[in-house]
Amino acid sequence: MKNKIAIAALGAMAASSMAYAEQGQWYLSPAVNYVIADEARGTDDGAGIQFAIGQEVSKSFNIEIVAEGDKLSRTDGSGDHGQYGLSLDALYFFNRDWSVAPYALIGAGMLRSGLDNARETSPMGSVGAGIMGRLTEAGTALRFEARYRHDEDNRDPVNNTAKNYGDAIVSLGLVMPIGGVAAPAPMDDDGDGINNAMDQCPDTPAGVQIDTNGCEVKPEPVAVADSDNDGVDDSSDHCPNTPAGVTIDSMGCAVSVDQDGDGINDAKDQCPNTPAGVKIDTMGCEIDSDRDGVADSQDRCPATLAGVSVDAKGCEPDTDADGIVNRMDQCPDTVAGEKVDSKGCKLEEKIVLKGVTFANGSAELVGDSERVLSDVANTLLRHPELVIELAGYTDNSGSIGFNIRLSQRRADAVRDFLIDQGVSGANMKAKGYGPANPVATNSTRSGRAANRRVEMHILSH
Repeated sequence: MKNKIAIAALGAMAASSMAYAEQGQWYLSPAVNYVIADEARGTDDGAGIQFAIGQEVSKSFNIEIVAEGDKLSRTDGSGDHGQYGLSLDALYFFNRDWSVAPYALIGAGMLRSGLDNARETSPMGSVGAGIMGRLTEAGTALRFEARYRHDEDNRDPVNNTAKNYGDAIVSLGLVMPIGGVAAPAPMDDDGDGINNAMDQCPDTPAGVQIDTNGCEVKPEPVAVADSDNDGVDDSSDHCPNTPAGVTIDSMGCAVSVDQDGDGINDAKDQCPNTPAGVKIDTMGCEIDSDRDGVADSQDRCPATLAGVSVDAKGCEPDTDADGIVNRMDQCPDTVAGEKVDSKGCKLEEKIVLKGVTFANGSAELVGDSERVLSDVANTLLRHPELVIELAGYTDNSGSIGFNIRLSQRRADAVRDFLIDQGVSGANMKAKGYGPANPVATNSTRSGRAANRRVEMHILSH
């Protein structure tokens, strides 16, 4: 543990002087390693060495050929476990211009392990991160790195079976250029092609024309023609003969009167008497969102479907004023004040919910049941004051007790569906009556089918 803390502290001390190797140079990189061994190896942690030869191949990437070796003592005291590897690593630098240049690495290669007289070569891979920094003007740099090495050693020192291992390795080393120090790239902060040392205008905007001193060359002003002297040059003047003293717009034309104050000059306003405050289009006319011929400010139904006829208020006609438009009203002559269903027809005190059916011997809704009940839900939502009972009935097949329980479950199923559609549960009761109150004979198949039903009883308005 003390060794691990010492290595980490040494790395932190080195970070204050980190930089990066010179661009385009080959370099050598010797290092000492500290291996934090996988506990499954049956070895202690220990030291090792590493040697790399590499090159910076771009502004962001280096490649390295890395040789490494370590010898770890067996925890049982039976000897040493030697490991020797060779890998090809790629280093990615996040920003070489920082005073401390961090990088990430990934590598792959082979690791040869020696245990007693047995030798095993297996594939290995590694990932990690590090930092570099220049120590001398000659280009020598200090390097601190931590990585994770993974390999499959077919010689498990404990069980003598194939096993995957993962070791943590911390290393401290040098980076030493080969063949001298590359000349540093000249600095050009504003990217205008003039080095900072020669640039008299080091903050020139990108893309502008510059002179040899790095300063922007401003073009000579070009005289423009303005025949009517209205301040708008002829190339942009839509009215080049405007009389002197006339107020003009940005197009060089006389400003015309805007009687309705909608921002559209009367000369272009196709609706010059638009009421104040309404929304208008580019022609000065009030917006008609649903295109039914009635402007939004007058439209009581601003989302009318396209193609349907509307009245002067922009709404579909409802001749009997029952809340169901004629297009959807199946009973268009309902007496005024009568409560109607979603189809515009009078609500009876007792309604058999035709089309609501169930699986045999079950309360599961089948067939068109949900469509029928959706219409019922729409009706009840239109009349939230109604209090109703949902009455379930069966035929006389089977015992009375079973039929009463089945009819109760079916009435409950209908109630639950209506609640899911938004109908208030407080206004609905569900009761199963079993075979009571048949509406047809139970001696025929069709009669029994008619008796298996759910009815909606209106209890109060």
